[in-house]
Amino acid sequence: MKKLLLVDGNSMLFRAYYATAYGAKMTTRDGIPTNAVFAFANMMQKAIDAVQPDAMLVAFDAGKHTFRHDLYADYKGTRKPAPDDLVPQFGMARDYLDGFHIKWVEMPDIEADDLIGSMSKENPDYMTTILTSDHDMLQLIDDTTRVLLMRKGISDMSEMTPASLKEEMGIEPLQIIDLKGLMGDTSDNIPGIKGIGEKTALKLLADYGTVENVLAHDSELKGALQKKVQSGHESAMLSKTLATIKRDVPLNFNAEDCMFQPDYASLIHFFETVGMNSLIKRYTPMLSAQPAKESAEPAPAAVKPAPVVPEAILSVIPPLTKEHTESRRVVKCPATVYHGAIAVYLDQSDDNFARAEVYGIGISNGTDSTYLMLEDLKKDEALLKRLSLPDPIIGFDIKRNAHLLKRAGVAIAFSDDAMITASLSDSSLTSTDKINAAYALETSLSREDVYGKPSKPKMPLLDEQAVYSCEMADNIMTVYQASIKKINEYHMTSLYQDIELPLSAILCNMEDTGILCSAKILSSIAADMKGQIDAEQAEIYHLAGHEFNINSPKQLGEVLYDDLQLPTGKKRSTSADVLEQFIGVHPIIEHLLVYRKLQKLYSTYAEGLQKYISKDGRIHTIYNQCATSTGRLSSSEPNLQNISVRDEQGKTIRKAFLPDEGCVLISSDYHQIELRMLASMADEDHMIAAFQSGIDIHTRTAMDVFGVSEDEVTPLMRRRAKTVNFGIVYGISDFGLAQQLGVTRKEAGDFIAKYYETYPKIRTYMDSLVSFCEEHGYVETLLGRRRDIPEIHDKSHTVREFGKRAAMNAPIQGSAADLIKIAMIHIDQAMKTAGVRSKMILQVHDELIFNVPKEEVEQMKQLINDGMVHAMSLKVPLTAETSVGTDWYEAK
Repeated sequence: MKKLLLVDGNSMLFRAYYATAYGAKMTTRDGIPTNAVFAFANMMQKAIDAVQPDAMLVAFDAGKHTFRHDLYADYKGTRKPAPDDLVPQFGMARDYLDGFHIKWVEMPDIEADDLIGSMSKENPDYMTTILTSDHDMLQLIDDTTRVLLMRKGISDMSEMTPASLKEEMGIEPLQIIDLKGLMGDTSDNIPGIKGIGEKTALKLLADYGTVENVLAHDSELKGALQKKVQSGHESAMLSKTLATIKRDVPLNFNAEDCMFQPDYASLIHFFETVGMNSLIKRYTPMLSAQPAKESAEPAPAAVKPAPVVPEAILSVIPPLTKEHTESRRVVKCPATVYHGAIAVYLDQSDDNFARAEVYGIGISNGTDSTYLMLEDLKKDEALLKRLSLPDPIIGFDIKRNAHLLKRAGVAIAFSDDAMITASLSDSSLTSTDKINAAYALETSLSREDVYGKPSKPKMPLLDEQAVYSCEMADNIMTVYQASIKKINEYHMTSLYQDIELPLSAILCNMEDTGILCSAKILSSIAADMKGQIDAEQAEIYHLAGHEFNINSPKQLGEVLYDDLQLPTGKKRSTSADVLEQFIGVHPIIEHLLVYRKLQKLYSTYAEGLQKYISKDGRIHTIYNQCATSTGRLSSSEPNLQNISVRDEQGKTIRKAFLPDEGCVLISSDYHQIELRMLASMADEDHMIAAFQSGIDIHTRTAMDVFGVSEDEVTPLMRRRAKTVNFGIVYGISDFGLAQQLGVTRKEAGDFIAKYYETYPKIRTYMDSLVSFCEEHGYVETLLGRRRDIPEIHDKSHTVREFGKRAAMNAPIQGSAADLIKIAMIHIDQAMKTAGVRSKMILQVHDELIFNVPKEEVEQMKQLINDGMVHAMSLKVPLTAETSVGTDWYEAK
């Protein structure tokens, strides 16, 4: 039987880093750290020696967000960012694998565990070995799959089989997910059942076998354990779902594509580039023993195999003569392409927006496609005229295209955006990869084939470059034609044409303008925070009685649970949610929580934002118009929507954001917009009356629920009313509310029941949303934006419950998102009509920020307020708070 080695790349690289982080410093000549890659390479060779694989695959996590975050937002929420000296080594590890000719893979929204689980399931005819330090992988063990479990450092590995797992833990492989369902997993922030550790969980599984059986027989349990299990049903099922490895990920390769055929010459070249001399010496003897490869000289042009492309594309791409290849030019497209709708793809040098430049364009009319280099496009007057006409020109992410074309000195009058139409027609399509998958868009060449890795752009070969760009243009046309048909069918034409398309142009201008950010002020804030961090650290050392590594969970656990004797179960967790439970038990806890918060603010904002300040002194954040299923905008590179305003230390960061000279910043923020949406959409008379009277809605709710007068409402009553008000919007359960309020599940259930008794139409409305979703599979906003919720019909109870909560929340949150977009469009048009010099520069969910010359302040305050409060007609008044400041902090 052939052997397949599957490697958990992230797990192994982190293990390699921490095993060597405190040893001798290892760097390249340029000072780039290499310790993790060096250890990674040693671990890989040890596994290869042990397994002697015929095929190999290394799987990596592609990013922070996965489909599990849609089920549980706090999944892996306690994990810290990768250490700064590890970050550059992620790409270097992939370069090492390329040098060795070992296949690696990553997939958006999918974890390495799921890729490995799917690969092992698809190849039962291989004897599979999984190399990881993640105990979750033990669920994959069977007669043809074993796990090499890394326990300590980089050399201690245990072979885990069904027999050894049974001997060590007393359970079967699939019971690993039941174990996680009961005890949780602190490393992934999977909650489990509160108060149940590994010992108790294993005993329960020995008696009942599965989580479901434990929950079904909870009445047989005794005392405190019975109470814990009965209050933890929902959490246990959610945790089991989160811990279950997905084994049906569609893979576009198989084991035969992963055959291990090492290239020692290429590997040694990699080691030379990073200065790993000891590994060069290790592999040089293997190079001399490796058979010489056949000549790498290119075949004569006459017999060079042509790329496989559709005939329609070949028919309009002229033969590439030597002259054309050397000058990197292609003859212009035929005149027939100049008439009717066309799709245009920008041939870009890099996926990274900051580095990207335009090489040329691919054009498709739905039948034929062709390609032009940028310098030829600039000379083609007929085509430039066509591209400036209002006739349909379809692009993909036309906002990004506008920025790139501005750099290139070319204008294209895009009329439609296939990215927007695709995301509107299917709300689950929140990335390019998802759109490609949904429409099965494939090209004969991958981007990497043509352009190399994103981190190492190369000048592409012209024939491949032209083929790739033409096929991409053809794909854009395919996406648009299919998705615009759905938009018309779903009655979202107005949403697309009157809101999303105009908004794209507004966002483009906002990104281009940016906002001034003072590196000097950020440095001052950073220095002040560093002083606070040092003070908190000193106090923590004083309370602990000695110095230790506060950022080490192991050392912190020893201080808390051994030295200070705080009560704990077997898990000895140091996560924030666990530490918060000890507030008041020992004074060190408050200092630890403050220390962590300050560290995050310091690294992410006070220091982290400085690298995003451009040469013009501004930060130009990117607004993602199609990255959420509810229609809300998100911000990236950097994320300016995530700067905390909940506490003074977080808000301080806003002091670094400044107006232009002679200007001020104006901020305008909707008041409790989602609750106003809820009241209006549910037609809830009592809540509508409260908003119309102007009384604080949380105070009104507390009065109604607790049966007291306004003067008798205590801060605690208002706080609880506020929690349930916003919780109802998100379909909160009694379990979730109990956790937030720190009360029993019964008390929380009684509170929700009283709330619905007070506001009966809200209960009716929420139930109607769920019923509609169960019947149709989607819900809609006031403007008809669809949110598809397939989870509503899932076999898993936990997933269905998530679907119900999404069905309750999406119409409210989505309608609020549509509202702020309409306000932005109205305000932008009013500013153009008034001819002001003021500019809209930021959007932070329900808040808009403007850079305003001092002489236009009063005019703009009125203009902004009018645009916001009259954006929609609801059954409750819309109100917005507008303030002025010399920085963003003061304006807020």
